[in-house]
Amino acid sequence: MKKAVSLALALSVCAGLAAVPAYAAEDVVSTTASGAKVITYGEQIELKVPIYQRNGIDQPIEDNYWTHWVQSEFGDKYNIKVTYVPISRTDEVNDFTLKMGSKDTAPDMIFHYDNPQLLAYINQEFVQEIDEDMVKEYMPDYLAYVGEDAYALGKYMVDGSKKQMYFPAARDDADNWATVIRTDWLEKVGKQMPVTEEEYLDCLRAFRDANLGGEYTIPATQGLPSTTGMRGDSKRTGHTDPKEIAVYSDLQVVSLDWEPIKRTYKVLNTMYNEGLISKEFALDSDGSQAKSDFVNGRAGVYGFYLSANSDVISTLMENCPDAKIDILDARSGVPAGETLYDYKADPIGISTGISAYCQHPEAVMMYINWMAQPEVLEYLQYGEEGKHYNVVDGIKVLDSSYKGEDRFISTNANIDLFVMVSQTRRDATSKEAMAATYCPNGYEYLMDEIFENNARKNYIHNYRFTTPITSQSEYGEDLRARFQAISAQVITCPADQFDTLYDSLVEEYKAAGLDEIHAEKARVYDAENAQ
Repeated sequence: MKKAVSLALALSVCAGLAAVPAYAAEDVVSTTASGAKVITYGEQIELKVPIYQRNGIDQPIEDNYWTHWVQSEFGDKYNIKVTYVPISRTDEVNDFTLKMGSKDTAPDMIFHYDNPQLLAYINQEFVQEIDEDMVKEYMPDYLAYVGEDAYALGKYMVDGSKKQMYFPAARDDADNWATVIRTDWLEKVGKQMPVTEEEYLDCLRAFRDANLGGEYTIPATQGLPSTTGMRGDSKRTGHTDPKEIAVYSDLQVVSLDWEPIKRTYKVLNTMYNEGLISKEFALDSDGSQAKSDFVNGRAGVYGFYLSANSDVISTLMENCPDAKIDILDARSGVPAGETLYDYKADPIGISTGISAYCQHPEAVMMYINWMAQPEVLEYLQYGEEGKHYNVVDGIKVLDSSYKGEDRFISTNANIDLFVMVSQTRRDATSKEAMAATYCPNGYEYLMDEIFENNARKNYIHNYRFTTPITSQSEYGEDLRARFQAISAQVITCPADQFDTLYDSLVEEYKAAGLDEIHAEKARVYDAENAQ
C-alpha cells in the first residue's frame, strides 16, 4: 500500500493543475434553465465513468440501450464521449486501486458506499479537492436534490482543515434486502419460523437430515465472507459503546480480535462442520454458486436484493413449483436471551470523488448535475409508462415481464447509472410503493415481512471519521488479503481446534497492522470528540 500512496502523491500534482478548467477558444459556455453552468466543448473530450459490474446482469453494463441514451442526451449535447468503466462490485477496492495505477485506466470518478474506504482514498490521494465555487456554478440541481446537510457529509479533514472531497448521494429510508427461507421445507420437517440462533441451527439440521434439496442439499447458502458483510451485528450484546464501535466496527478492515466477530466465525465453523453450508463455500467469492443452489432447489436459505424483475424467485418457481418462501426472522441470528442489533447504513448513499487523474472536473460536475434533474432521474428509474411500468392506485408498478431491448440493465432497475445522486427511487419508500417496485407479482407480502423484521431491530450507526486513518491505508490491502485466507481456515478447521487456531491467526493479523489501526482510530476518535 505504501507504493500506492507514493503513486498518489505524484498524481496529486496532476490533480492540482486540473482543479480549475481552462476554456478553449472554441468551447461554448452557457446556462441551463435551472441556472447550471455548462460547457459545449469545441474539441470532444472523454469522460470515463465507473459503473458496478454485478452478478446476474444479462447485458453489457458499459454498452446497452441506457448507456447509449446517456450518450445521446448528455454526451452528444456537450461534445463529451461518455465511456463507462466496469468496476467489480465484489472486489471494488482492489479494482479501483489497480485502475488508479495509470492515467490510461483510471476513471474520472471514484466512489464508495462506506466511510472508512472513502477516508482511505483521500489518504492515498486518489481524489482531488472539490472547488466549492464551481459546485455552486455547475451543480444547482444536484444541491437541490441531495440537500445541504447531505452535501456537507462530503467534507473531511485534509491538511488541518475541512475540505469538500466527495459528492454524497441521497439515501432515502428504503430497504429491499431479503434473506428468504423455504417455508415449505419448514413445514416438511415440522418446524416453525426460527426466532433464536439455536432454533435456526436446529431447522438447518432438519433440512440436512431430510435431504430436502436432494443428495446435494445445502441447508443455508454461504459464500466466502467479505469485509463489508462481516460485521458481527447479531452478536453485539455487551459491545455497543460508541468508542468501541468506532474503533472495532469497520466495513473495510475487519477487527478479527473483536468478540462479536469471533462469535460469528464460531457459528460458521459449526455450520461447516455439521454440513449446514456448502463444503465449497470458499470458492464462491461472488455469490454465483449460492444463487444457483437456491434457484435450483438445493438450498433452504438465501439472501439477495428483491426486485420486481429479479429472476431469483421466478427461476426457483420454474424449478420447484411447490416452493414457498418467507423472510427469515432476523432474530434467528441472535442467541436466546440476547438483543437483536443491526447495522444502520450511513444517512447518505454512495459518495463520488473526482479522481486524481481527471483533467476536466467541470465535466464530472456537469454529469452528476445532469443526473439529478427530475426528468432524467424519472426516466432512468422507471422508464416509459405503459412499457416499463404502469400506474396502479397512484403507484408506479414495474412490469417484470418486459424483455425489450430497452429493458433495465440490472434487477435493481438501472440503479448503478443514477447511484451517484440517489440510493433509491425517491417516491418508492412507503411499504406499498416498495412492494410494487421491488416484489414480483404475488410476492408483495415479502415487503410486509421485511418491515416487520426491521421493526424488531435495534440499530447501531458506525462512527463517521472525518480524519483519514493513515495506518488503515498503509496496512489495509495486506490485512484484507489475510482476512480472506483466515476466513477459510477458521471456518473449515475441526471444531475442537477453532479457538486455538483462531486466536493464533488473529495475533499474527494484529501484528500485521490491526493494532496500529485500532490505536490510531482511538486517538482520532478522542480528538474529534474532545470538548
